[in-house]
Amino acid sequence: MKHDHDIELGVVGIAYGLRGEVTLHMHNPASGLPAIDMKVRLVLPKGETRTLKVLASRDAGKGRVVAFDGVSDRTGAEALKGARLVTRRADLPAPADGEFYYDDLPGTPVRLPDGTEVGTVAYGFRGATDILALNVGGREVLVPCVAGFVVSVGADAVVIEPVALEEPL
Repeated sequence: MKHDHDIELGVVGIAYGLRGEVTLHMHNPASGLPAIDMKVRLVLPKGETRTLKVLASRDAGKGRVVAFDGVSDRTGAEALKGARLVTRRADLPAPADGEFYYDDLPGTPVRLPDGTEVGTVAYGFRGATDILALNVGGREVLVPCVAGFVVSVGADAVVIEPVALEEPL
């Protein structure tokens, strides 16, 4: 799997306080990213890009509060509002057992527990839970990533239960 591409982690919200911190709305709210000392790129709404180092990052309500090197006051923080937080896939930590990055899944074979290949992963996204969009015989099948539907998600294959392919009533 190639890891030489960009991944968007979240979007900068409003300034937080007076010392240059910003709120950050992560696409994965459970993520501990961005980590301290991590280099990220902010793609501003008008297309300008800034590469900044994370000085501090902590949970705050429904998002994170982040301080960047070189942003030391509220005016500087306000200028970042709406920026997309992007990093190289190769710069992200390896996912732990049972975890995955949506971006790693497209093209991954989908198999049944007996090894029968039934399709590939088209993409993944977060709804009420993680959802995998599968390409099965040319049709899109949405499968919640929960016990009873998904057995395992790995770099070599996604294993699903046959019931995941049944048409809803």
